[in-house]
Amino acid sequence: MSRRKSQKRNTSQIILLALSLIVAGSMILSLFLAYLPGPRQPEGTPSPWPTWTPIPRPTATFTPTLPSQPSPTASPTALPTATLLPTGEITPPPIGPVLPTATPTALPTATLLPTGEITPPPIGPVLPTATPTATPTTAAGFTFAVCGDSRDGPTVYRRLLEAVSNDGSLFLIHTGDLVNRGSEEQWRQFQEIMAGFALPFYPVPGNHDALDGRLDGYLRYSGAPAAHYSFDYGPVHFTLADSHNGGLTSAELAWLRDDLKATTRPLKMVFLHHPPFDPDGSDHIMAFGNEPFMALMTEMGVDYVFAGHIHAYARAEREGVVYLYTGGAGAPLYTNGHPQAFHHYLRVTVRGEEVTIDIVKI
Repeated sequence: MSRRKSQKRNTSQIILLALSLIVAGSMILSLFLAYLPGPRQPEGTPSPWPTWTPIPRPTATFTPTLPSQPSPTASPTALPTATLLPTGEITPPPIGPVLPTATPTALPTATLLPTGEITPPPIGPVLPTATPTATPTTAAGFTFAVCGDSRDGPTVYRRLLEAVSNDGSLFLIHTGDLVNRGSEEQWRQFQEIMAGFALPFYPVPGNHDALDGRLDGYLRYSGAPAAHYSFDYGPVHFTLADSHNGGLTSAELAWLRDDLKATTRPLKMVFLHHPPFDPDGSDHIMAFGNEPFMALMTEMGVDYVFAGHIHAYARAEREGVVYLYTGGAGAPLYTNGHPQAFHHYLRVTVRGEEVTIDIVKI
């Protein structure tokens, strides 16, 4: 009887020892795993600062907006340009091929020498000379374009891209709703539309760009490096935020604060899809995060906020921050209750710390 008790005691000790070894092994394994890199953040989780530096679209074919050096036997083809009207609006360039026009031959002129003598003009034909290419500098100012809500309007959007390509803009920022539902087919169609656009393109996601709330297609096809990002150009810090779920989460607001706090640029511009309020009085605005977002814009000294979502144009100012809504890149217009519902984009010119914004109707 005692031998059986001893055997049971030994068996229990072995089981306890085995359990102890399992527990100890689990603890050691947990400590080891803690130092391994964690899983990839789920989509939509804000990525950490620092900012992203933009590069030109690698698939774009550059078309210069200035004529190339002419040859003695051919005149350069004039490229269509947008025309600034006295009202501040810009008419888009004509669509379609532009036929070359005759270039008048420059007449030879006499040259005044420092001695006061005049040399006679040369005899014979005058060959054309090279025209230096103008290189835009941030010191002299620069121009960029902003549009939003191009979904379901490929014809209008193509005309818009043509106008932006020839109006002197250095890049285009899109405030979201590039496509209607974010399906694979729609994104491939969007890529076909953008294939001939030569300028750098920087979008933010809209609610229509997410398929079942996810941004897989947007991140794969739109050209954006992340759901949100920022970059600097000249005196401006550009912050592009993600509100595709209808508003701004506390995590997104925290990222915005860190991003805006870190910059030393004198001008701050923020771009997102959903506006925090509608100057025309509709409820087509953020579903959440409105007041914290506006308070943050004031606190961080943001100069301009650009949004879409409202298929019209509107402008308002709140506590020193200018809010501009541009949702006229092709989507069906919201003509009810919005007096400035027309297809358009915004042409923004920065000279020093002076900003000029023109409406370009399409």
